[in-house]
Amino acid sequence: MPFGLDEARQQVLANSSALPHYASFSEHRQRLTSLTLDAAGARPGPSLCVLGAGNCFDLDLEALADRFSSIHLVDLDAGALTRAREQTSAATRARVQLHAPLDLTGFLDRIDRWAGLQVTPEELMAHPARTAEQLRTALSGPFDVVLSSCILSQMQLSVLNVLGDRHRLFHALRLISNLTHWRTLAELTRPGGCALFATDVSSNELHPLDEIAAGADCRPLLENLVKQGKIFDFADPSQIAAQLRDDPALERAFATPDLRDAWVWCNGPQTKFLVYASALARR
Repeated sequence: MPFGLDEARQQVLANSSALPHYASFSEHRQRLTSLTLDAAGARPGPSLCVLGAGNCFDLDLEALADRFSSIHLVDLDAGALTRAREQTSAATRARVQLHAPLDLTGFLDRIDRWAGLQVTPEELMAHPARTAEQLRTALSGPFDVVLSSCILSQMQLSVLNVLGDRHRLFHALRLISNLTHWRTLAELTRPGGCALFATDVSSNELHPLDEIAAGADCRPLLENLVKQGKIFDFADPSQIAAQLRDDPALERAFATPDLRDAWVWCNGPQTKFLVYASALARR
């Protein structure tokens, strides 16, 4: 099976395996929903786009539909989005639009060729901007609020699964993956709007998270784990801030990331992640 098709299949399986664990997402769902509502500010009838919506266990769609005039859910897994919308009220369903299957990496249809080193530096360098523009067209953006819902780690995992960390292009494609996502957020967010970036940054395999009290502000813990190197390095807040500064288009698009919150996400009975969310004001 081609690598890209296998990655898409794995994402569908991951969403299916999470279905019994809706209740364990409770605090994660409350924190991310609250931050998304705050990102709307005082705008009348704002629009929302959620990248990596999946099963929508991350969000309270009913609460969001009370505030946003339209909600666009984007994912590779069409079945997961359909299930999520069908479980809402008729009034909410009327405001929810589904966009799937849609590949946010832009490379699943070419990763086999890239793995075989059949790619030029020019193609790699052009990939972030080209993919972001294609996604904006496909989604009929821009939007007032764009939420990146813990999708960056999934994009990075695809690179690792296909290439492995010893491949000659591994580190280059990790950076390209991040830049593609930042460019996508810039393209999809209306000037004056807000991109809300949420990502898992550590796990209970790297640091014990079982003792963290519900409702705790984990920003001090995040700072300590960054210093200790007990994080996923692609999600390091300082590295992300540097990537946004170093790309001229992104530096023009976004103000400095504003770290809004950090908390523990219980993803099922055993797996826990440390998550943080930063707001990116669109200039």
